Amino acid sequence: MEWINQLRPKERRGSRPRCVLLMDGSRNEVAERLTGLINVPEVVVNPTNEWIPWGKPEQANNGKWDKSPANEVELHAAESLLPTTIRVQLRDWWLAEPRGARTPNWDIASTCLISGRPGLLLVEAKAHAAELAPKSDRCGSSNDANRERIHQAICQAADGLHIATEGPWNLSRDHHYQLSNRFAWAWKLASLGVPVVLIYLGFLNARDMAGKELFKSSKDWESCLKEYGNGVVDNSCWGQWLDIDGTPMLPLIRACEQPFYP
Repeated sequence: MEWINQLRPKERRGSRPRCVLLMDGSRNEVAERLTGLINVPEVVVNPTNEWIPWGKPEQANNGKWDKSPANEVELHAAESLLPTTIRVQLRDWWLAEPRGARTPNWDIASTCLISGRPGLLLVEAKAHAAELAPKSDRCGSSNDANRERIHQAICQAADGLHIATEGPWNLSRDHHYQLSNRFAWAWKLASLGVPVVLIYLGFLNARDMAGKELFKSSKDWESCLKEYGNGVVDNSCWGQWLDIDGTPMLPLIRACEQPFYP
């Protein structure tokens, strides 16, 4: 378990190490694992697809550690996942002044086939209820121009998702920010012609997080997520194919038990 010490201290429990373990293994194993997690006939992850992270940190013969296999992903910088033109459009849509700024990190991202078209799988993972609702879930940027651009981007996504579902969307920069930016980025990718599957993944029975409100079943996780997002996300969207200007987007709620013994 020495690899766990290569993650930042706050990332050594809960969902983060479980995501790393979920993505660890041979290419055939990981592709089969992700395809099974999605569990939708129209969506397939093949061994030839690319994904981030791709496993645990690795120790070389000289004792030095390579942490890159376990990295999270910023989509605008992910050359293996998206073409340059799409990545630049994502960055400029989200940031007015990109220099030194960050875009949202994703727990897992993978290329895949969606109804026979090249697309992207995006995964946001949680291991206990408090991960859904951090104490200050709002945009943390101190750059006024970027804050305004992010606000505009999220509002644009909310309008587009309202058209797709005909239900209410209240995505925001100032509350439920992570949930909002996850849906906003999925919508934007689809609006650029990239089919998207967005999974909110609940890790069940994360015993290393004793004392927190854990998810004991898939129904437990689904209920918690929908309650948290009620009034922000149109909860009718889950499990439904959304048409975003002719490109499919599929939001899914999934749960699994990933063994982890720190």
